[in-house]
Amino acid sequence: MNRLLADTPTATPADVVLDVAELRAGYAGIPVLRGVNLALHEGEAIGIVGHNGMGKSTLLKTIVGLVPATAGRVSIDSLEVTRLPAHERSRLGIGYVPQGRGIMPGLTALENLRLGWTADSGDTEQAALERVLDTLPRLNSVLDRKGGSLSGGEQQILALGRALMPAPWLLLLDEPSEGIQPSIVQEIGEILANLRKREKLSLIIVEQNLDLVLDVADRIVVMERGQIEREMPIGSIHSGGLSELLGMGAARMTRDSRPAARAAAKTPPPGPRPAHGSTASATLPAPRRSDPQAASRPASQPVSQPVSQPVSRPAPAARQPSPANTRRGEPMAKVKRPTHQQLGKIVESLHMSMSDAEISEYLEVIDGTLGAYDTLAGMPDHLPQVRYPRTPGYRPSPAENPLGAWAAKTEVKGAPYGPLAGRTIALKDNICLAGVPMMNGASTLEGYVPDVDATLVTRILDAGGTIVGKAVCEHFCLSGGSHTSSSGPVHNPYKMGYAAGGSSSGSGALVAAGDADMAIGGDQGGSIRIPASWCGLVGMKATHGLVPYTGVMPIEATIDHAGPMTTTVADNALLLEVIAGEDGLDPRQVNVRTDKYTAALGKGAAGLRIGVLTEAFELDSCEPDVVEKVRESAERLRRLGAIVEEVSVPMHLDGAAVWAPIALEGLTAQMMHGNGMGFNWKGMYTTSLLDAHANWRARANELSRTLKLSMMVGQYFISEYRGHFYAKAQNVARLLRVAYDDALSRYDMLLMPTLPMKATPLPPQDAPLALWCQRGFEMLTNTQPFDVTGHPAISVPCGMSGGLPIGMMLVAKHYNESILYRAAHAFEQSGDWRDF
Repeated sequence: MNRLLADTPTATPADVVLDVAELRAGYAGIPVLRGVNLALHEGEAIGIVGHNGMGKSTLLKTIVGLVPATAGRVSIDSLEVTRLPAHERSRLGIGYVPQGRGIMPGLTALENLRLGWTADSGDTEQAALERVLDTLPRLNSVLDRKGGSLSGGEQQILALGRALMPAPWLLLLDEPSEGIQPSIVQEIGEILANLRKREKLSLIIVEQNLDLVLDVADRIVVMERGQIEREMPIGSIHSGGLSELLGMGAARMTRDSRPAARAAAKTPPPGPRPAHGSTASATLPAPRRSDPQAASRPASQPVSQPVSQPVSRPAPAARQPSPANTRRGEPMAKVKRPTHQQLGKIVESLHMSMSDAEISEYLEVIDGTLGAYDTLAGMPDHLPQVRYPRTPGYRPSPAENPLGAWAAKTEVKGAPYGPLAGRTIALKDNICLAGVPMMNGASTLEGYVPDVDATLVTRILDAGGTIVGKAVCEHFCLSGGSHTSSSGPVHNPYKMGYAAGGSSSGSGALVAAGDADMAIGGDQGGSIRIPASWCGLVGMKATHGLVPYTGVMPIEATIDHAGPMTTTVADNALLLEVIAGEDGLDPRQVNVRTDKYTAALGKGAAGLRIGVLTEAFELDSCEPDVVEKVRESAERLRRLGAIVEEVSVPMHLDGAAVWAPIALEGLTAQMMHGNGMGFNWKGMYTTSLLDAHANWRARANELSRTLKLSMMVGQYFISEYRGHFYAKAQNVARLLRVAYDDALSRYDMLLMPTLPMKATPLPPQDAPLALWCQRGFEMLTNTQPFDVTGHPAISVPCGMSGGLPIGMMLVAKHYNESILYRAAHAFEQSGDWRDF
């Protein structure tokens, strides 16, 4: 490495606040960082420049923990953080402004700022707001405006303000001038220069606008091919270094100098960093040197209430006009252009052969086509508004989370009145709740914060409900057990050490334990009904498409379902009334028919025709006590006046064989290769989730064993059989639906055990692969066929055995949820199911 640092003082170990050593990282096995070494000194600012695709943004993401290091070390203030997750690194006093800004377009500027505050930052929320608004006076006039209505420059300043809310001492900025008018680029440069001078802020800025780098940085670092090729102090830029730097084409500079601005950026030799916890507006906290383990402990502070008093808004500072002869650097291209090497790999992946000269010709022609992408990149995304304020909440401590069921606690209050007023609701952690972190059970998604509310979230809040947090779910929802989440197992509230059922494991445990009145789960193979059965709840998997899936992370669109989990049938019917119906954004919804489900309550079971599905009781995995309790429940319904008869649907036993290709090949194509969204459908794509989930390729070794197994099978049949069995399964699924519909032409509903067995013991973390996967899939036989056919199915608790609940499942014709609620309510009202 060529270092031109002769006039830079040698740093002592105590002076180095960020040390990156031989850092390597990449995506999907493709290396991007190839042994980066970088030291940031206390109070110093470094500008990183280079071609597109050279690893600049990846370096920042790896430092903050959004991309895992494959080798090397990252140390912050002498504390090695290479293996710490992103949320724990952020508590060390690091602020990060990502490329593209990442603000919440549906929230006001004030609400966006509040999302950045944390209870352990040293400031109260009010003090943090006043400090940031004093630093960024432009925000005072836009606090009440939605983030999506702001200009690009205003959004960038808002993103900077959000990063400053927790009072960081180290700030990382990724392309802050991208797509911004020149006057605001100059303003950002002045803001950063003043922050450095006033608050001894250490800073790394990735930029292609060299003017901005010169305004802010002490030192320039040039990256090429994932390595730092040269470094130089700013002084050398004006003594011949500039031509060498610009010869790389890494950055642009369109003016000679701005000495006043650069003088402001240069600070005297920094003194000690202010102590953590100071609330003065001119100080920023340092990492907690005295307690290096603090970063690895989850926060336990309760979520703050929204600020009730008006925020003091200083008058905007007078704007100084830019000098007439000042010309700003052009904003960088909106999308990266492929390199010759990249296009060569694409050609190869498309099974084509081309010479280097042909590839070069295509590179020239392709640039015109990319202009359309440039235009689209400059347009705001079209996403539903986020209408209710909230704070990001916190991850509860083990003492506050004994079942391991909470992913995050928060409080989002809905309308002051409505059918759900006074009710608390937990959301499965695959459901987008804007501003609140979402993991979907997977470490590879950690650090993602949604920017939209799922449709069902908005409907709950509009109905007066209060959302109290996110419930742990299994790793990308790929387990019927409750042992695969990256956060750890979820315990059955009736018996510790036993499964709560998955994949909506936390939703089931929290409602059964009384920590939430209601919950929303998801169901692709039984994931609402399994935890409902094992936790003694009412769980409804409604007709496919009845509940909009918009804003919920998909697995496979033809089997995706979301629905209510409650302690009573009445609550379940009420919650379904609130969330059901078309939203115009979900392709799963075609000719949806809703009903007044609560009107079915209290009508009794007399006259209902119930077919007891013979095959569902004859599975090899059926436990005798489960069979006995469910058959007793059928007799109870007979005594309530229902007509109860045996009915055979032989094809029921083929349901698992039809489900497997659809689920396994489908999830491999849509959820994994398609980054959750896939292609070829109209509706609302959660683009921020797509971008965040794409990171799984860099961390594929962290995927759960049940997901790895599913992907291996899915990819094998996609690769070797061209997706033939997926297509055939979808065809045969129509026959399976006809088989059930034929039985339902003679009966109002079918009755069977929800699951063939009671809750099973949680396997140890070092369990053999066979046991681990068995505990994930062994219970699905009766539930999975109805995800394929889309029939509504409800699980109702019908007894206890060995201290564990047992569930009975009722299945009806499409959009006939009301008759299920009628039967389930009559059964529930006949006594306490725990005594049945």
